[in-house]
Amino acid sequence: MQCNKNIPELRFPEFKDEWEEKKLSQIIYKAKADGTPKSSIKEYYNGNIPFLSINDMTNEGKYITYTKKSITEKGLKNSSAWLVPEKSLLYSMYASVGFVSITNIPLTTSQAIFNIIFKEQVSLEFMYYYLTFYKRYIHKYIETGTQGNLNAKLIKNFKIKIPSKEEQEKIANFLTCIDQKIELMEKKYALYLAITK
Repeated sequence: MQCNKNIPELRFPEFKDEWEEKKLSQIIYKAKADGTPKSSIKEYYNGNIPFLSINDMTNEGKYITYTKKSITEKGLKNSSAWLVPEKSLLYSMYASVGFVSITNIPLTTSQAIFNIIFKEQVSLEFMYYYLTFYKRYIHKYIETGTQGNLNAKLIKNFKIKIPSKEEQEKIANFLTCIDQKIELMEKKYALYLAITK
């Protein structure tokens, strides 16, 4: 058993360095919540800019490639929304608190989602898995008296432990392979059920 809390008990044998504890704000290049254009103004909606909701995140899972709603350029300009670039991390602050996705398309989001662009020394895939795991700890950041919601300031104050970029990528690749195998087995099981009905 490791005595040093900055060295994980289970890791790939080629890595020996300690993980460094940081606040999430220290590894962020840019991050902020988005804003919803006024729903009463029809010309703000049904445009060519994808508009993400938490329901889209829970339906699509890890990677976002589609949104049910969209907004127009006018809706974007007349709200606090910003165009979140692809390969950004999306973190839900309300409702399904702590749900994490990666966007594979440029999009805008509701104010319930905190959008994060990480610095170059951070693996996006690693942070997806880290913050998914971190969900079990977020209760200590939620203020008493709220309905279990987070805000940008609280998220930026998350204390995390992060290894070298090389180790981040190895961990993320390993976990991605496991996810792919699970997905394949689920598809095979669904096919088996469909055949045996």
